[in-house]
Amino acid sequence: MNIMNKSLCGLALVVMLSGPAYAQISSDDAIDLLQEYPAAKLDTLCPKIPFMTWFKSVVGGSAKLQWEVNDCGEQTGVPAVDQQRDLPVCLEVSADLPDNRKVGVAVWVGTEKKGLTDTPAVYDIYLQLAGQFYHIRRLSDLPKTLQQIQKK
Repeated sequence: MNIMNKSLCGLALVVMLSGPAYAQISSDDAIDLLQEYPAAKLDTLCPKIPFMTWFKSVVGGSAKLQWEVNDCGEQTGVPAVDQQRDLPVCLEVSADLPDNRKVGVAVWVGTEKKGLTDTPAVYDIYLQLAGQFYHIRRLSDLPKTLQQIQKK
C-alpha cells in the first residue's frame, strides 16, 4: 500500500492507493477534480458551491479528513476475472468527527482503464457510530442525518 501525505486547505489528509490498478488515475488528479466539482452536480438539492466547501461546512472545521482511492468495492476477489474488467475507481473522503462519529462519501471518478471522468457521481454515503453503519441516499440528506444520529 502506497501512502502519501497531502495538504489541502490547511488540513492534513492521507491518500491511500491500492497497487498499480489505479495507474490511469492519480490521487492528486482525482482530489483536484472532486474538491472543485460543484456539489449541485452530484445532487441537485445541494448548493452550487465546490463539493469540498460544502462537505467541510457539513462536517465542521474540526473534523479530520482522509482520502482513499479504491475500486468502489467492485472487485470479485478473483484476480483472473478482475484483470479482464475495467473496474470503477472511487475517491472516498471520510471525516472523523469530534464525537467519534465517522462520515464518508465515495464518488465514482472514472475507471482503471479509461481514467478520470468528466462527470463524477456519488457512489456511497455513510455515517458510522459505535460500529453501526447508516447508509444515506443523497448528499443533501447528509446534514439532516448528522443532526438526527448523534452520539448519545
